[in-house]
Amino acid sequence: MSFKNLFSLQMRALLLKELREVWRDRRALMITLGFTLLFPVLIISSGALSLKVMSDTSFDVAIIGAEYAPLLEEQLQTGDLRIERLQDGAPKALLADTYDVVLRVEQNFTEDYRSLLSPKIYLYVNSADQSAGRAVQLVQQQLALFQQVIVRQRLAARGLATQVLAPWQLEVRDVSTPSSRGLAIWGLMVPLLLIMALLVCSAAPSIDTSAGERERMTIEVLLQQPISSWQLVVAKAVAVTSIGWFGALLSLAVLTVSLSLLPLAEIGVRFSAGINELMAISLILLPLALLVAVLQILLSLRSRSFKDAQIQLSILQALPVTLLIVLKLSNIELDSPLWQLTPLIGQQQWLSELMAGESVSVSLVIAGSLVTLSLVGLCILVGARALRRESLLGAT
Repeated sequence: MSFKNLFSLQMRALLLKELREVWRDRRALMITLGFTLLFPVLIISSGALSLKVMSDTSFDVAIIGAEYAPLLEEQLQTGDLRIERLQDGAPKALLADTYDVVLRVEQNFTEDYRSLLSPKIYLYVNSADQSAGRAVQLVQQQLALFQQVIVRQRLAARGLATQVLAPWQLEVRDVSTPSSRGLAIWGLMVPLLLIMALLVCSAAPSIDTSAGERERMTIEVLLQQPISSWQLVVAKAVAVTSIGWFGALLSLAVLTVSLSLLPLAEIGVRFSAGINELMAISLILLPLALLVAVLQILLSLRSRSFKDAQIQLSILQALPVTLLIVLKLSNIELDSPLWQLTPLIGQQQWLSELMAGESVSVSLVIAGSLVTLSLVGLCILVGARALRRESLLGAT
């Protein structure tokens, strides 16, 4: 392999031809625009809807026998709970109707309460109703607070200090910062989205420029020209990378604009990726985009047909996503520098940290990118060797 041929006239003409074919492919462009515009908007819209539901939802609570414990009704009068008195009714039917929670107070509540006994209060819930979980939690919290007030009053009436029932006081103090909470959220979502954009946007042109040209028998015509097989692989990889990288950058832009419109401060999360961080993310994605493109081209060349290439690339798209999800859910510590030198895993860590406004090690980023580019060079050599095999070119 001679690097002089990388900038030769034949190479420039070949590269221009591959770029023109890739960017003229309407199907590839439609997939790129559709995924990069709709998928981030879908994720952000679902997040915005969840925030709205969490902040605006109120719950209907029915109290049967409220006249026996009027203080309970006053305690439950909060902004998120709408209380309604009922004389009677079947709790199961009420839950199936319009109420999220049904509270029943027995007739002997007042007598037992004044006798310092522990009268029962029945809380009816439907655990199959997902929206009722928050309502039950709110009712239990309000009742627990009211119960503590009554206990303190009873102890004070008998000359006992409240510390008798509380040998210690536990205070929970959250030491996390909005940036670290953002890192926990962006750590999986953003890298997955950008990596999926690389895979999806470059899949169609990868298949068309390899398996498609082989079925159209145009790749044999190219190999008869005064160019090397590695030049052909490089030109195709650069062309496919251009559209894959463009799709990832477009997804990043849509995601950035969408996140800036969300009220993240309401949940204590900060989105602090600025221009410098976004430019760094773009550069970090470039070596990975090259690796994704050349791997897809190799798989497409080794496939037996156009449809077979589509199946193999579909499997390839699922593998990185599955790997990142498994690593996230298994809580494997990835703090070692060796992990950051690993392609895909290193990029996942850098992307999540940059989106949260954290700093990354420039030396590790450069070293990890060089490892990724080394794999790209190895794949180019494998692809060039494969193009010299007549059995590969004759596969159908």
